[in-house]
Amino acid sequence: ALATVLALLCVEIATFFACSKELHAKPAQLMRPEAPKAGKRVFLERIPFVWKRLNFTWKATIRNLMRYKKRFFMTVFGIGGCMALLLVGFGLKDSIFVIYTRQFDEIMIYDASVSVDNKASEEQIEDLEKTMEENDAIADTLRVATGSVDISFEGASKSLSMYVPEDTAAFEKYIVLRERVGHKKLTLGNEGVLLTEQIAKKLGIKPGDTIRLKQDEKEVQVKVTGITENYMTHYLYMSPELYQKLFGHTAKMNEYFLRMPGVNQKSELAVGNALLEKPAASGVFYTSYYQDLLSNVLVSLNIVVWVLIISAGALAFVVLYNLNNININERRRELATLKVLGFYNKETATYVYRENVILTLIGAGLGVILGIILHRYVITTVEIDLVMFGRNIDPSSFIYSILLTILFSAFVNFVMYFKLKKIDMVESLKSIE
Repeated sequence: ALATVLALLCVEIATFFACSKELHAKPAQLMRPEAPKAGKRVFLERIPFVWKRLNFTWKATIRNLMRYKKRFFMTVFGIGGCMALLLVGFGLKDSIFVIYTRQFDEIMIYDASVSVDNKASEEQIEDLEKTMEENDAIADTLRVATGSVDISFEGASKSLSMYVPEDTAAFEKYIVLRERVGHKKLTLGNEGVLLTEQIAKKLGIKPGDTIRLKQDEKEVQVKVTGITENYMTHYLYMSPELYQKLFGHTAKMNEYFLRMPGVNQKSELAVGNALLEKPAASGVFYTSYYQDLLSNVLVSLNIVVWVLIISAGALAFVVLYNLNNININERRRELATLKVLGFYNKETATYVYRENVILTLIGAGLGVILGIILHRYVITTVEIDLVMFGRNIDPSSFIYSILLTILFSAFVNFVMYFKLKKIDMVESLKSIE
């Protein structure tokens, strides 16, 4: 309903501004032909070195672009808006699908995790570790303390997962800690903690800020030393030495990260089933499961993105067609005069196309700027609490958007060629007498 109201409102406003001048004019004035606009010197004419080297058609093209300012801005902003929508469509595709590759191929590079039963004895845990060591499919393991922790900063608070690895040096083989921009490597030290980017932005936390942590009714203060790249859920990473210093006891290692390179899903399940037979193992979680789950979600989103891209392309075609149609109808007398002066159909078409090409290129340039701004706004608006989309637009998306805009412009020019051929010299010259 809101979209319908806004669409009708835009149509009414556009119609009002388009007709207001004619509706206020006297009938006798409307019956007389409108006097052509007086020519003005363009800025290039003040540069003789450039202007003298232009031929007649280029001089006429530049003057026409400056003379029809209303059409100039309508075309540039029309094409720019459509180009921006195309870029947003392709950019959304880039930003959404980057989650899959970066989260599971570049950041969370372990293959599975095994949760340890809280009631398991030391002998049972040692038996579980021995089983993992003897399994040929498991290349490496790392003990990690996991748990929920509440963080607060300047009155705002959130709950997230905290990871405390037993070996901070080996942790990078399981989870890569790096900044999103520049991929600067981050390390877990005893000076402070690392936060994932999404939660840091939501709470306005920056490196160097001091936050409050609350776990098991104990509240402590700690410094944030870095913001690490992450796209799904929120995490806090801390060294075991810092944990003991803050909470007064050693972190309980209740989970194992497993690396199983080259192992397929069937073999993963076999490994998991073997581990679950041990009393110390309470659960096995596979990153491949989350990958499949995310892949199914992304397929559905991909359909929505392509609908947006196709709609933006159709809008670009409609805008270009209507603007070109208006341009030709308003200049029928001028174009007929060119034919009388000896211009062939192809020369007359080139005379019009040259202006269209220039306006299309200017509009595409504007569309790139508008598209980047609009893409960033859309991405930050549609993000949900536990997911962060990518921020960058792939260079290929810029190329596709520009090429599609140029392709639509070329197709419209092709369609308009037949309209230009039908301009009758005599009728057009007599039409206003």
